[in-house]
Amino acid sequence: MKKEKICSRLISAAIVALVMGFVLAPAGCASGRSGKSVPVETTVETVAETTAKTEAKPDAGTAGGNYYKNIPVEVTGIPYEYKDICGNHTIDYVIDKEYELMSTGQSSRFVNFKINKFIFDFKNDGSLVVSSVSSYDKTPAQGNSYYPANPNSVHEWKLTPLYHRHLEGPCSLDRYNDIAVSQAKLNEMRKDPALDKVYKILLSCAQDMDYDYNRVGIRVKFVQPTPLTGVCDDYAALLISRLSAAGIKGVSDIVKVTGYNHAWVTLKYKGKTLYLDATWFDKNSIDETGTVVHDPYKDPREMTFDNDIFTNHGKHHIPS
Repeated sequence: MKKEKICSRLISAAIVALVMGFVLAPAGCASGRSGKSVPVETTVETVAETTAKTEAKPDAGTAGGNYYKNIPVEVTGIPYEYKDICGNHTIDYVIDKEYELMSTGQSSRFVNFKINKFIFDFKNDGSLVVSSVSSYDKTPAQGNSYYPANPNSVHEWKLTPLYHRHLEGPCSLDRYNDIAVSQAKLNEMRKDPALDKVYKILLSCAQDMDYDYNRVGIRVKFVQPTPLTGVCDDYAALLISRLSAAGIKGVSDIVKVTGYNHAWVTLKYKGKTLYLDATWFDKNSIDETGTVVHDPYKDPREMTFDNDIFTNHGKHHIPS
């Protein structure tokens, strides 16, 4: 059975496009991001930034390790904190880029510029608004103009969920709230020794096997020595074999499920169904040399008790 594998990583591409649009946009041009300051003449007492919001959202608290480079990070829209959703490629990449832009962009040259807080605001439609709350003192500009001091400047970056692609074209939405919630739940699951063993076995299957694109008509190479290769049926069979051999206490009813020309695994743990997809969890892709490579980040939606997130993530997760 063939796995309809992702052939492009649209979320990262979209983020890069948005980032580059902001970085390269000339002065006075819209860049998909607000917060550009404009110098004013010294005869003007107070002038707000052209597109920046002037009031920050209230601080929800920064205790418990909710920091990025010693900067507090607030999360709204989901019932989790920043420390709960860390360790995910999407979240980590976004805050890395936001920090890079703010710390090296125009605003960073202001007198006593400081990033005071980041805000991740997850929306019900799956989009994400990332805000940077910053402050700076009155800063000289050209001639007799200056940037007025701003103690509470907010820059916003809105990220819209995109459709990930399968071999047959666009499939389901990669919703930012689903990704973050799934990462938080996976981090919590791994505190259970039995589920942590399940996770490590799932990870071992993803790492030990490369997706054989050759079997779906895409010519690829593999690293040497050649690893295990296969498609979704093979990933599922390997996962079932290793889970069964491990004899993890409380785990039962380990079975393969098929649908939409795909295969994955479910098991029972403490009366609940756990959904596992070793093929998609791996997220391996083809590099510029045509070699199959592994993504160091794994998709948290592929080990979950949440049937809605698991099914909505891809139509391949609807059983036959």
